[in-house]
Amino acid sequence: MKRILLIIVTIFIALVFSGCNPNEKDSVALDDARFEEEEIKYEIEQILFSKSFQSIEPSVEIITNNNKLKILASLGLSEYSGINVNSIVKKGSEINIHVSGISNKNDLRLAVPQVVMELKKTKLKKIEDLKFNIIYDDYTPLKIKYGINDVLNKIQSHFKVSTKGTPIFDLIRINDAIVWDISYNSIFDKENPDIPLVNLSAQVDANTGNIIDSEKLSISTSLDSGHILGYINNDYILYKKTVLDKDTNKSIEQLWDYSALNNEKSMLYSSNFKISSAQFSSDLHYVSVIEVNDNGSELYIIPLDDKRAYKISFENKFNPKTMRWNSDNILYLIENNDDNSTVYSYNVKNNDINVIGIFNKNIENLIINNDNFLIVEKTDNELNRKISITSDWDKFKPIGNGANPKFLNKNMISYLRKNEDNDYNSLFVYDMKAKDIISQIEGNILNYEILPDSNIVYVDKNINKNDFTLKKYSLNNQVTNDIAHFISDKIYYDENRNLVYLNITLPFDNEKTEMIYSLDLSKLN
Repeated sequence: MKRILLIIVTIFIALVFSGCNPNEKDSVALDDARFEEEEIKYEIEQILFSKSFQSIEPSVEIITNNNKLKILASLGLSEYSGINVNSIVKKGSEINIHVSGISNKNDLRLAVPQVVMELKKTKLKKIEDLKFNIIYDDYTPLKIKYGINDVLNKIQSHFKVSTKGTPIFDLIRINDAIVWDISYNSIFDKENPDIPLVNLSAQVDANTGNIIDSEKLSISTSLDSGHILGYINNDYILYKKTVLDKDTNKSIEQLWDYSALNNEKSMLYSSNFKISSAQFSSDLHYVSVIEVNDNGSELYIIPLDDKRAYKISFENKFNPKTMRWNSDNILYLIENNDDNSTVYSYNVKNNDINVIGIFNKNIENLIINNDNFLIVEKTDNELNRKISITSDWDKFKPIGNGANPKFLNKNMISYLRKNEDNDYNSLFVYDMKAKDIISQIEGNILNYEILPDSNIVYVDKNINKNDFTLKKYSLNNQVTNDIAHFISDKIYYDENRNLVYLNITLPFDNEKTEMIYSLDLSKLN
């Protein structure tokens, strides 16, 4: 009897608790029933068809909440010529955005439609609690299995390539298939032992992941590993490279030159110490080298006819940091101390050494044109340097503030100036007769060279991108033309042969090896 009574009590308690906890689904249905639908007025500010493809799923993002509720609605990947927002309906904490697609067979595009709109006169207390839904009235979203990141990883693995930048890509339709269309410019072919630069194009099925078409085109010649120290327009490259001495198992530095005239390279000098800088003399008969060792820096001269380097000794302890040849094969050298700079001259023909003077300036650089000297002076806490000109090393006439000055011709000087607001470099042209700036090239200019016709070729860093554009500026008509895009800013232009030399660090190499390439510009355009 007690056992039967216990069973009855247990069943009764279970019924009581089940009555107090209705089914969760029924609870949601009852909650939804409490709210009436409210149509929300809205104003569309912008409709665009995004082809970034970083996200192809539908989503809604609140982009501002300053007394106005603006949203960005991404409708998901589709193939339409246009879209309509039919209505926006609020029910409880949910806001449903009803959309439909417009199909014009002559203007269909695979893209992610995005709508920026403002919701008008809404009484929404807690914006963060809102749930947005995209409701497809007459709109068919497309599904793909392989996103852009999956495809790029597959391509780089399959073709054994490495890149520093992002390729150009798009989604296209080939018959009934949705296909990723990928184009890489100037990437490293790791499968080739010379590691050339190639252009690679490929098409990958977005649902099967199969590579259905591809083409790999070599655009470069690998000249050597090394770091470029000097370049003579259309003729010679001076570079250094680090190699391992097999006998001592220690690293040594070598100085090499490459002749574009006969496509040959030769070693000029080898050292157990660091080669800081090297320069050709104006007649190309000598190379000067500043070598840094444990005791300071030393100067060596290499006659190119026999390539036997000899050391230049100074009476006083002199540590040259900067050097520059003039047109008469006289080498000017600068030593910097805390408060002053000492300038020497060395005549390579008669071996004469002269002290030009000791100056209360921190001279960083020196540019020579006949008897005129451009002086670049470093100052404390200044973003730009002081640029002045002298012909007698007594009177210094100010030119402006900037860096990397050059003589365009006997009357004009060019230099870079950094903008203190955005940290970008602009290029200025200064007329010494007019004593004024006559031209200014805007951009983010990293370096530049003067061509024999006094035109300017310069490297511009592309904003928000990981590449650079080589541009040519005509001084006569003040017109700029793009030459090509590159993945390095160390670009040396050979106008006669329509090619460039590119110096770049391999992005996949732990040793940070630098390579020197020649690139045929006709293959890039």
